[in-house]
Amino acid sequence: MSRKLRRCGGIGLIFVCTLSLVLTVPAAPSDNGWAAYPEPDDAARFLEYSTWGPYSALIGELHQNSIHRFLDDQFAEPPSGYPTLPLVPATIPADCDTTCRRDNYSLYPIQTRFYRNALYGIDQLRQRVAFALHQIIVVSGVDITHPSRMTPYLQILDRNAFGNYRQLLYEITLNPAMGNYLDMAGNNATNPNENYAREVLQLFSIGLNQLNEDGTNVLGDNGKIVPAYDQSVVNAFARVFTGWNFAPPPYSGVVNYIDPMVATQNRHDIQPKTLLNGVTLPRNQTAAKDLSDALDNIFNHPNVGPFIGKQLIQHLVTSNPSPAYVQRVARVFANNGVGVRGDMKAIIRAILLDPEAAENPPQDLSRGHLKHPILLVTGLLREFNAQSIAGDGSPSDGYLNPQNQSMGMDLFAPPSVFSYFSPATGVPGSTLRGPEFGILNTSTSIRRTNFVNTMVFSRVNVSANAPYGTALDFSAIQPLSNNPEQMVLTLNTLMMSGRMSGPMADAIVAAVKAVPATDSLKRARTAVYLIATSAQYQVTR
Repeated sequence: MSRKLRRCGGIGLIFVCTLSLVLTVPAAPSDNGWAAYPEPDDAARFLEYSTWGPYSALIGELHQNSIHRFLDDQFAEPPSGYPTLPLVPATIPADCDTTCRRDNYSLYPIQTRFYRNALYGIDQLRQRVAFALHQIIVVSGVDITHPSRMTPYLQILDRNAFGNYRQLLYEITLNPAMGNYLDMAGNNATNPNENYAREVLQLFSIGLNQLNEDGTNVLGDNGKIVPAYDQSVVNAFARVFTGWNFAPPPYSGVVNYIDPMVATQNRHDIQPKTLLNGVTLPRNQTAAKDLSDALDNIFNHPNVGPFIGKQLIQHLVTSNPSPAYVQRVARVFANNGVGVRGDMKAIIRAILLDPEAAENPPQDLSRGHLKHPILLVTGLLREFNAQSIAGDGSPSDGYLNPQNQSMGMDLFAPPSVFSYFSPATGVPGSTLRGPEFGILNTSTSIRRTNFVNTMVFSRVNVSANAPYGTALDFSAIQPLSNNPEQMVLTLNTLMMSGRMSGPMADAIVAAVKAVPATDSLKRARTAVYLIATSAQYQVTR
């Protein structure tokens, strides 16, 4: 028996794909639905989940070296990260000029660093997971405007992306930026503040309602949803989190946002506290002991696996995972196979290697998600070798936040503790979840098109904030311009993981042929523009 296979060969950084008739070929060993050595379309799709965007050389590397080796290598990569920045006074000094204000009192340094990491960093999977965690465990630059104050929070996410969720909860609880953002810093026994207590339960760990292992709500005998806790539990956790404040400053005139918060025992509530599932902390415990016991109480709640696992699936793979998918991930959260709970590496493997992630095409067309603006920016730029406008291969300066900001997503400055968009947001006109649709409207959809137009037909020019600018490089696909069918087929793998419909391909080929064959650059740009502005590109399945 014979079958049609897609074979790809390299031209520059682009894989040229052709259809050829071959004799029966044994399938590569399968791993939960993925071929161990995936064909280019599947490799590109796997990279959409696990990186800031595929490019041809990386597609080829995954095809040749296997998914397992890719994951092992990614888990071994240290963070590109964010350097610790010097702390500055809360009040802007009179002699602090425009550049000083930009570099010390705005998010500019960490936003540009984020994009340089995303475009060029090797630790792609760590970056994707850390950003997913940022969207779940929110500290916002709307309130924490100093980059030096935000950096330790970002370092925690990087450091724990491949660690254990219990350790992440501990470090984030004592992070000074979080302490400021949700009012745990300065919390005291005489007037406990419940902000952090409420959000660590509702958003960072278990959610509002009791969950089955598959993420569906537990229903009581009356058929109604069963709450996971009540106000008395929130009050008890508020009392747990008393006595903590900023560590001593490294020097006079600044607040210490670098070191974890420290306890002052005489400001801590030492009375008994009844937490989740009726667990009671005894009288006269230290602030540190209460904190540790309370985080154990949260971490071991059966909701954490399905609640956090589902959100990680939504951020990495699909907005509408099936209950069975959530259950498989939740079971790995509960036990990584050797008795460890909360092992992030095992959880990430379970998410990325799940049969539902590997379905191509998905059996259920609701399996997918709208690319949020940052994914749209990074994906397009990585696909076409983003560099400075000098055209000599030197890197972009990373000044790209204005692009995603105009599309409704201001990097590291989500509007609330519920992040850039709520995970409960639905796709308009349907019963499907579609969190990213929360920031899609008439204005932002037009700005998405404008962004693509800017990058494909123009560039981000040099300015005071963009010393090198950003431009795309189409030189690798220009040689295909005399064969529009081949160009579109190649771009289908690179940009859409082979998902492009026949009518869409035909329309783009026709549009490319309408451009004079002598203008190879315009032909390439036309094809890329039409793909990148399409719904089929911006909604991944």
